Amino acid sequence: MRKKQLLIAALRRPYRIPKCLYWRLGLKKAVNMSVRKRVPASYECVVSGGGTEGAGLPHFSSRLYREVKLLQNALDNCMAEKSLEIGCGFGRLSPWTMEYSKDHYAVEPEEKLFRSARKLDPQSYVYKAKKLPFPDGSFDLCLTWTVLQHILPKEQTKAAEEIKRVAKKTSRIIVAEGTGTFQGESEWLRTVEGWSELFKPWRLVWQTDRVLEVTADKDQGKVMRFERDE
Repeated sequence: MRKKQLLIAALRRPYRIPKCLYWRLGLKKAVNMSVRKRVPASYECVVSGGGTEGAGLPHFSSRLYREVKLLQNALDNCMAEKSLEIGCGFGRLSPWTMEYSKDHYAVEPEEKLFRSARKLDPQSYVYKAKKLPFPDGSFDLCLTWTVLQHILPKEQTKAAEEIKRVAKKTSRIIVAEGTGTFQGESEWLRTVEGWSELFKPWRLVWQTDRVLEVTADKDQGKVMRFERDE
């Protein structure tokens, strides 16, 4: 009976259960599943109620703050006539990218995220598409932020070719992706050298660690800037 009561309490308020009891009472798996469901990192889950107890919103806010700083450092003194954001999601980084461009375009294939992006950023041109519906050499700035790492390696190659196709020869390409050799169910990482090879003849001119959580043990990837010699 005591174990059942603790399990109910853990699922209601998991942070009040001492960690030393997790393994002893067999609660760890159940509590972790509850935490993953109730404390999501994604915007969609946060705004739908996942962060109502305050655990989700601070996490999201902290990560967004660090992402914006990384984006601004990558863009540096860039001022583009036309910029393109590939896989913009719900548009969390779009407002900041727009500050560096006169006309900002974005592509998002997922219906729910596409609708959110159009609603949140009415000043940008958002397209629901899996392919880039633009002519060759259209953009001065191209950006992809933790998108390519979630598609298969063959599709990564196709996506990079499409990005290079719509980019002007003088375009700046910003790529923020996971780095390493891990190949899993939802992530297919490349080393920095691997990403660099993918975007040739653009060359890697700047990079920095993508650190969103200072307490994280694993590598959180890189933010990379590619440019091409005129």
